[in-house]
Amino acid sequence: MNMKKITLLAGLLLSVQILIAQNKFKFGTVPEGLLEMTVYDNDSTASAFVVYENNDVYYDWNSATRDFEIVTNYTVRIKILTSNGVEYANGAIPFYKGRSALLSENITGLTGWTYNLEGGKVVKEKLSKDYIFTEDVTESQKRMKFALPAAKAGSVIEYKYTLRSPYFYDPENFQFQRSIPVKYSHFMISIPEYFIFNREMKGYEPINSTIKPVNMSFHIGGQMHNCNGEEISAEVEDLPALKDENFVWNYNDFKSGISLELRQISFPGSYYKDFSQTWNNVTDRLMESDNFGKELKNKGLFKEELPAISASEGTDEDKLRAILDLVRSKVKWNDRSTLSINNPSKALKEGVGTSAEINALLFNALKNAGYQVHPVVMSLRSKGRIPMTYPSIDNLNYFVVQVAIGDAVYYMDATRPYCDLNVIPVDCLVDKALCIYAPGFDWINLTKVGNNAERTNLIVAFNEDGLLTGKKSKSYAGECAFSFKKSYEGYKDETEFIQKTETNNEISITGFSVEEKRSPNFSFVETYDFTANNIQLGEDEIVTVNPLLFETMKSNPFKSEERKLPIEFNYPEDDRININIAIPAGYALDEAPESARIIYGDNNEMEFSYMVQVNETNVQIAYRFKLNTCVIPATDYTGVRDFMAKVYAKCNEILIFKKL
Repeated sequence: MNMKKITLLAGLLLSVQILIAQNKFKFGTVPEGLLEMTVYDNDSTASAFVVYENNDVYYDWNSATRDFEIVTNYTVRIKILTSNGVEYANGAIPFYKGRSALLSENITGLTGWTYNLEGGKVVKEKLSKDYIFTEDVTESQKRMKFALPAAKAGSVIEYKYTLRSPYFYDPENFQFQRSIPVKYSHFMISIPEYFIFNREMKGYEPINSTIKPVNMSFHIGGQMHNCNGEEISAEVEDLPALKDENFVWNYNDFKSGISLELRQISFPGSYYKDFSQTWNNVTDRLMESDNFGKELKNKGLFKEELPAISASEGTDEDKLRAILDLVRSKVKWNDRSTLSINNPSKALKEGVGTSAEINALLFNALKNAGYQVHPVVMSLRSKGRIPMTYPSIDNLNYFVVQVAIGDAVYYMDATRPYCDLNVIPVDCLVDKALCIYAPGFDWINLTKVGNNAERTNLIVAFNEDGLLTGKKSKSYAGECAFSFKKSYEGYKDETEFIQKTETNNEISITGFSVEEKRSPNFSFVETYDFTANNIQLGEDEIVTVNPLLFETMKSNPFKSEERKLPIEFNYPEDDRININIAIPAGYALDEAPESARIIYGDNNEMEFSYMVQVNETNVQIAYRFKLNTCVIPATDYTGVRDFMAKVYAKCNEILIFKKL
């Protein structure tokens, strides 16, 4: 038997051993074979994998609160294969802290072990209380964090805990899939007949699930109460890792898992409530809420400033911008994204507020100025897509403002200094958002609200010293302006931004400037003079230059043979580059790229053109890449990959100058 067959047989035997071990899993002991393992047979690239995971959820009666509570017993064992997998020895358990102990979630029984094989013996170390602490996420959202000791490549780690929650109507969603493979994972919840839930399975990978009737009993008020119930069980085996691929808004949207949403509570003879909703119910509740709709009716805001804006000369767009600037000048964003509007008046007085408070001030200012305005509520890209199988307020977490003037529609957000009309944060550019008209609503697609464009002009020539020099002018409009300014302001200062640009593009920069423009469209214009550090005339007979210079595609983002997830671009955009390169004195143009035009998709989802004109003294290139969509399904990946391969190849063709 050759070595390949021996290795394969060993891997298969270990897989069988691990699978058998699921039924004989014992917390606190680990088989030596698992510690000896160095590579996961189903994924040789894995830095770690989940060996065993169990999430057992059930209902209990809490005599202190005189109500039900939900109890979660969680256990997990993970094998660390490489040094990159050591991060999984650091855990975090989120929980909610209410106004009192009775309204707070409680974590007990956190226990963990790290196992290592040393000198042929299994050595285990226990999680110490010294490495457990609680971290504040918000005033009410907390995290219990911990670090398992002595974790390294080859270790096996495990931990377990119990979480009790008074919020029995809101069981946590459970995700089976991770960024590492999962050998085995099991979820089970036992639900009394009093609670009826909507259930949804998510993700691309199959989940084996069963539902069976069970008898349940609760000790309530000194008496035993029996009832019927159901046990929902779901499990996965050999679940592959879900890699966070490029061009995905939120890859958690695609992880395999199970979610539960309460539809009905019914206690015989005492209590009944139907939580099932339509989107009409959701929007009605929002507009009737003290922390949303009622805060969008403040007629007393900006009484002194608005008359002057309304009476000023200029277009409606000028006046909308003036109101947007007014709100931004009064209140700064505190980096908290919320849907609930707590106290806009306080935010205005203190000069700082949440996204909801700031956009409520914007909404009321626009409404008080006489404009037709509507709230547009959504789930941010970073929070995940809205589940469409059952309507719920719980999945909404942000809103922006819509203004309608005749046939023109504008979307506005006052949280960032570089937002504008139809230029809202990229995180808000979702494909489904609720525009509430009260009464009524519409689903709208926010991915295409802006006129997003980049326009670059490069004038290039070799100077007397044979150095390639030029002048660049680039304008960023719409969401491109938002993204540029966000990146620009992420640096310590302008000097650091210039230095980074010089390093990335292998150039030296002088005369750098950035100018903001509001007319005819919101944009930033970046200009500078440059000298290339790596292109120079010399003794060689031939000089080669990529005419796109540092504006070319530096890599092809779609080189993988396969892709599981859809391609999700940030936003549609129109990118144009015009280049004029002077043929250097004493040289002739020996070779130049040919003009080309490439189209992808039946509806021209992507368009690329590369037009070349040559005369006696100059070469002119007109480049255009136009993206007309945001989302392309994974089933079309091969076509996208082939299209981008052709674009990349074209962008890296060169000019060849030959000495006379």
